[in-house]
Amino acid sequence: MRRVKRSFDYKFDRRTILLTVLILLLCTAGAVLLYTLYTGGFFSAWFVSFVLALIALMILSIPRRIVLLDNTLEIQCIFDITEIDVSEIARIRKVRTRKLRWAMLLFGSAGFFGYYGKYFDLKEFEVITIYASEWNNFVEIVDIYDSRTYVSCRDADALIASVREARDGKIEA
Repeated sequence: MRRVKRSFDYKFDRRTILLTVLILLLCTAGAVLLYTLYTGGFFSAWFVSFVLALIALMILSIPRRIVLLDNTLEIQCIFDITEIDVSEIARIRKVRTRKLRWAMLLFGSAGFFGYYGKYFDLKEFEVITIYASEWNNFVEIVDIYDSRTYVSCRDADALIASVREARDGKIEA
């Protein structure tokens, strides 16, 4: 049985909450306008169904917490869990927000309940993964396969120290 060593909860900042409310209001306004202006037909029903499915998909992908288990770092979303074996982590460090200014969203969210999904880094020309509830306090995790994952964590120093201790075997099982 795997034991939880440390857990770090995601916390939304004011900007993320504001963007989420704004996007929900725009989707609602679009659905209401479409319903009132375009009566009948399949287009309004298709649009509303598409928007509701997209919102449901986004909600299921919201990152909730980062959990360090015995030998695994888990990024837990509402419906999905991403596992990274701590022995495969080549580098973990804090990075400034400025490093991610060249990240362009490919698939995921850019402010709707957070920033998560696949992004393309125009500076490095590679696909990166981001799990963040705010566009701040980033920790870069690079595995032995040179795959980069970014998480936001307000207690970044503790996360980095915990992962390094677990990776280097300083924590007893």
